Amino acid sequence: MKRTIIFFIIGVLAMSAGAQQRVVAEVKKTIDGMTLTIDNIKAAANKLKPALTNDETKDRAETWYVAGRVQYRLYEKYVSNRAIGKKVDVKAMGHALIDGYDHYQKALKLDTIVDTDRNGRPKVDRKTMRAKVKTKYSQDIMGRLNAKMSDYNKAGGELYNLKDWDGAYKAWDIFCRLAVRQGGVVPDSILGQTRYFQGIAQWQQNEYRLAADLFATARALGYKKKEAYDYALVCLSALYDDAGIVQTAAEAYENFGTQDLQYIRILINNDINKKDFAQANDLLDQAIEANGNDAELHNLKGLVVEQQQGLETALPHFKRCVELAPDNAQALFNVGRYYYNQAMSVAETHPNLSRKEFRKQVIPLYREAMPYMERAHELDPNNDDVTNALRNIYYKLGEGRKLEALDRK
Repeated sequence: MKRTIIFFIIGVLAMSAGAQQRVVAEVKKTIDGMTLTIDNIKAAANKLKPALTNDETKDRAETWYVAGRVQYRLYEKYVSNRAIGKKVDVKAMGHALIDGYDHYQKALKLDTIVDTDRNGRPKVDRKTMRAKVKTKYSQDIMGRLNAKMSDYNKAGGELYNLKDWDGAYKAWDIFCRLAVRQGGVVPDSILGQTRYFQGIAQWQQNEYRLAADLFATARALGYKKKEAYDYALVCLSALYDDAGIVQTAAEAYENFGTQDLQYIRILINNDINKKDFAQANDLLDQAIEANGNDAELHNLKGLVVEQQQGLETALPHFKRCVELAPDNAQALFNVGRYYYNQAMSVAETHPNLSRKEFRKQVIPLYREAMPYMERAHELDPNNDDVTNALRNIYYKLGEGRKLEALDRK
């Protein structure tokens, strides 16, 4: 009894495997029909699905070749329906094209047939001493893929408009792969633009690293429009990739100069961080020449000049920043800091000043510093340097009420 059951199970498995092979053959014949509808083709695709996972058919090139043809047939039917004014599922149409490519790629990997002689024995390559192989479907597949190259580019745009970011990315990626494989058929400028669009699709999905890499590829291919740098900087900032930010800004500055000051600002800040104040100073002069009313540039100029020549020489630059931006807390503090330091210096240099001389030489300097420090504290109350300086000023000037109010905060 047990023996009979075992034979029965083996027989069922054999029939199942044979059935899947017949299904592949049937679907292959069906998709060549001229009167197929969208529903007919979808039914054929569903009928073929088990063969894609069945152990006897999943590793055969023919299975995936037929699956690719089904998806291409589905895409072509969508296209013909739209051409005669019928409403179509654009997303499904684009994904049929993408799925067709994926199926064809699997078929290409499996499409190797051992070449045999009349007696069925493998032919041997005398140079490699390996069995000779040939392909059955590869040439046809490549012809079909190449014929649809521009369709993938168009599908990418349509899927992007539907906010199917992943689908758009895949369709554009296939377009670029096919174009590169054909070599020179599509200009680098078009490939660069397409890689840029792929980067946008990945940026939409917060895939910042891949997006930044795609923007870099786009620029390398000749797509050097400003947005290819700006979106890259956004992505690199999200990744906290300081080295990438500086490199991209330098590339953008080389192409656009001071047209957009964000690039030169990044380079200036990088030079300041590296303590290359001479280079930072040169870039600041270029930036200020391009936009003399940019308050922050004057503040940066003051900071760089202070490092090179001292706070007194930097003071005019800090004051210019305050003139242009009265609410720039850092510049207010920097101006106040000058008068505060002067007061402290006089007091320390002349410790034996009479009360009269102290009032004459030191008090005016504290009073000069006070309004700048007060406004800086209003704008940035958590800055301990400002708070401590203001507390000392109030103490020196005998501003008890203000000091108490400050301490209560």
